[in-house]
Amino acid sequence: MDRKRIAPHEPKAELLSIEDVDSDVASLSEALLEEQAKRIARTVLLRADVRKMLQTLVASGACASQEEAIARGLRTLTAAVSPAW
Repeated sequence: MDRKRIAPHEPKAELLSIEDVDSDVASLSEALLEEQAKRIARTVLLRADVRKMLQTLVASGACASQEEAIARGLRTLTAAVSPAW
């Protein structure tokens, strides 16, 4: 059986350092997280009931922004349903 040799794509290219790979992985992870956050935000904010609650919380002064209202709501829910840490 005749074996074919596969030539490297970039034979003179340098190998990436551990730091380069680590940086690339961190960048890709951050990009994926941003895309996930956009999908979640889009899905949640398309709900009229959620938008109304957020507007009410901000208008009442209970929260300075919709982002704060969401974060505080999640912390409150977590504390309510999670065992003491």
